[in-house]
Amino acid sequence: MTRTDRNSIVGWGAMALGLATAATSIWTDTTAAATGLTLGLGALTVIYAMWSLLARNPTKDHWSLSVIGLMLFISPWVGGFAAEGAGWVAWTTGLLLALLAGTAYVHDEAGNVAEAARVDELVTYRLQQIRHHEVLDAGRVDRSGSAA
Repeated sequence: MTRTDRNSIVGWGAMALGLATAATSIWTDTTAAATGLTLGLGALTVIYAMWSLLARNPTKDHWSLSVIGLMLFISPWVGGFAAEGAGWVAWTTGLLLALLAGTAYVHDEAGNVAEAARVDELVTYRLQQIRHHEVLDAGRVDRSGSAA
């Protein structure tokens, strides 16, 4: 699976989870705290999911989505709606979002480390080539007594 395919799956999956979370107050009878938290965190999820779909490197967006998932997971206890249907939605979507985005973040970070190592190796190789050419050019100057 290519990086673009994986990012697309994570982005669209997070968008679906965010929309389901934001719509919780429509189909469940819940408190004002539950409505505010599920609507707000669901909307944040949708915004970051859109950014991750548009971003060239969505690593930071995946990290943000995993943090939102964690906040969504603990929101029923913080908001006092753990005994309601909105609590189950928040726990489920929060856990799924944290796992989905967290896995993508770890994979992205591993890819970025590998990319950074590849760039470092390329720079080292190019510097060796430049030094080699400088040594050859210096040898030509010494033999002929003038610049090549």
